Formats: sequence, C-alpha cells, structure tokens
Amino acid sequence: MTIPKPYPKKLKETMNQKSEILSKAHALWEIGMTETAQPLWLSAANYEEHIAPILDALGRELEGAVHRISAASCYEKAGEPSRAVNLYRAALAGPLRDGTRQEVENMLSACLVALNP
Repeated sequence: MTIPKPYPKKLKETMNQKSEILSKAHALWEIGMTETAQPLWLSAANYEEHIAPILDALGRELEGAVHRISAASCYEKAGEPSRAVNLYRAALAGPLRDGTRQEVENMLSACLVALNP
C-alpha cells in the first residue's frame, strides 16, 4: 500500500473554493431556490471533477472517488443526469467501501431512471 502524498497548497485552495460554492448551493436548495442554486451546483461539480484526478495522482484514489460522487450528485441537482451517470460510473470503477458502492449503485439506478422516463 502506497503512502498518500500531502495536499499541495493549490489543491487546498481549490477545495476551499469548492466548499464555499457547495455550501451556498445547499443553502439555496434548502430554502427552495432551486433555480438560483443551479449554476452553483454546476460550478461545484466542475471543481469536484477537477479535484478528483489530482487526488488520484496523490495516491488518494478513495478520496478521488468520493469527489466524483459529489460531482455526480451536483450535476444531478443541476438537472444534468447524463453527466451524473458518467461520474457515478467512474466512481464505481474505482475503490469504494462496500456500503458506499451500494449507495452509488442506487444513485446511478435512480439517475438512469430519470434519463428514461
């Protein structure tokens, strides 16, 4: 088992920016302002997609998979289920804990249903 490398400063900054956007999207979503939250969900998803492969390169593949799941969830909330499906599948291709794998499989199934009403 390889020892994961520490987070570079730039990655920490990117993760902080993503967290701020994600918090705002959640807050707007919770108060029913879903249309206002939509561009924030898309922005957070883009950050998550950018972060995931960097984590993989640092030997933090499990964390990378979690960020792919987060990106997929953001895309789903933003009304882009096809992008969500691709990221759920990418997360499932990587290392996941058994319980998380089952949850992601369920999220993927729900997303596929949304694509084929």
